[in-house]
Amino acid sequence: MLHNDVIAAFVASLSLLAATGQEPATVQTPASQARPAPPASPAPPAPPAPSDPFAGNWRGTVTASAGNPSPIIITLVKKGDGYVGSTNGLNAASESALKRASVTGPTTIAIEAADESKLGTIALASELTVDGNAAKGGGTLTVGAQKFGVTLALQRRPRAEAIQPHVEQRVDYFVGRWRFEYIGGEYPPLSAGNRSGTATFTRSGTSNFVTGSIEGDPGGTAYRETMSIGLDPDTNAMAFVERRSDGVELVSVASWRSPIAISFQTSPLQANGRTYQLRRVIAVRSTTAFDVSEEFSIDGGPFRRLGDAHYTKNP
Repeated sequence: MLHNDVIAAFVASLSLLAATGQEPATVQTPASQARPAPPASPAPPAPPAPSDPFAGNWRGTVTASAGNPSPIIITLVKKGDGYVGSTNGLNAASESALKRASVTGPTTIAIEAADESKLGTIALASELTVDGNAAKGGGTLTVGAQKFGVTLALQRRPRAEAIQPHVEQRVDYFVGRWRFEYIGGEYPPLSAGNRSGTATFTRSGTSNFVTGSIEGDPGGTAYRETMSIGLDPDTNAMAFVERRSDGVELVSVASWRSPIAISFQTSPLQANGRTYQLRRVIAVRSTTAFDVSEEFSIDGGPFRRLGDAHYTKNP
């Protein structure tokens, strides 16, 4: 270690002399003691530049303007021409699928995430500027009715300690009986409002489809719908067909490329002279739990929050 320190000090002195325009003093060495100079060591290779400016596991902190830093992990995955992903740390150790990840410039990306807590909805909105393996930016953190300004400082690095669901992407994942709790607005024809109940799915023979029924009790009134879910195991493309007791039918095409989230939009629904559309994210928590968040749009307008559901498989 001492030998290395001496070499480092010697190199530093040469650099300092070169910066001041001086020549280093020549040290006379007897010929009998002269030794050939060792070959110069090759310079260490520079770390490779990321092939994708945004994809990866970003670990760091989110800090409110009047608070202490809190750890957060943001995962971004390339999907088609855009990105999907998740956050870990927004609400304790839970995994939350990103609601939006939109590239806004060559080195900037805007993200939105939300999760439910005992204090109400926790939502994060931020625009990050990426510089190699570092990212930083500002945004807002909303907890219930409170809103705070925040800053994020992140590094792209492995994520060994993060809780990652290990769920095989198979249509059999949905098979079984699930209990659910939905909290959201009553908005016909899209939603019957707050409700709880059961969802039961069975495999359709040897096909890659499952069929089932969802039964609930919004406002003490019986609620029922049937659903078919199909999955192409080669491409992870998915199809959802929902038929409700009031005659409403919703058809959706989605992709399960990311093991932690399924994002999709329903086909437009015509009702009452208007055009409605739902946008959903299924966040896969584990082999026995998943969450569904819903937003809706009217006549092509901006999407707004509709509600959230939590599903737990009965043993």
